[in-house]
Amino acid sequence: MISSSQYRFNILLLLVALLITVYANGDNTDDSKPHINPMDGMFGGQNQVCQSYSCPKPYVPVNKWPLSITSTGCQSNNGMMMTMGGANDAYKHVEHCCHHKQACYQICGSNKQACDKELEKCMDEGCTELPGLTPEEAPSMSEDDKQKETEECKKTTGIVKLLANMSGCNEYDGQQRRVCECVEKDKLEEKMERVLRNFYKKYNPDGIDKVKGLVTKTDGKRSMFSKILYGLVKKYDGAIKKTKPETIDPLKMDL
Repeated sequence: MISSSQYRFNILLLLVALLITVYANGDNTDDSKPHINPMDGMFGGQNQVCQSYSCPKPYVPVNKWPLSITSTGCQSNNGMMMTMGGANDAYKHVEHCCHHKQACYQICGSNKQACDKELEKCMDEGCTELPGLTPEEAPSMSEDDKQKETEECKKTTGIVKLLANMSGCNEYDGQQRRVCECVEKDKLEEKMERVLRNFYKKYNPDGIDKVKGLVTKTDGKRSMFSKILYGLVKKYDGAIKKTKPETIDPLKMDL
């Protein structure tokens, strides 16, 4: 007899499977006409390229300070994943991947496709390495048990990957508008240095002497600055405010 939490999870899988079917097949049966996917307006499609935030000339976008990076983890990734009662450990090996992906969207100048690809790579590694095992669990697990754990992990993360690929640009665009500000181009490096200096003051005061070198490393390029800032956010995990997503019972949804 399956538990209520497993039943809810199965319902969710069924809903996702139905979405996949519609997404794959569409409703256009006339081959003489271009195929139109009825879900494209909702999800955007995995090949959709999201444009980076832009400012009117002569201004350029750069990350605001203070940073305001929040994440609800894998269960509400892309704002589309529903939480399941009793399934809090479902993503224990890859939860950090979802936190980093959501943080990536919240770095001004980040590339959505690169963020999503990193999510997939991180999850593949997590399901193989199983970092969520406690020091007590790891030594006692047999190779067969680890293999089963890996397989279950891949099944679960497949849903997150799917939704990330199917999502459009709305979440990414909204986050970029929130975290970017426009500054005069000749003041860009000054702003970069201020953001990095404030970051180190808050999260690693002993490393503040690295700021000048990092600014030089950007060579005035905003894309390089975004990569550096994202790398620091991942390294100093306290920069991400982790919150619990709102729980939605699939059985009580209005379909």
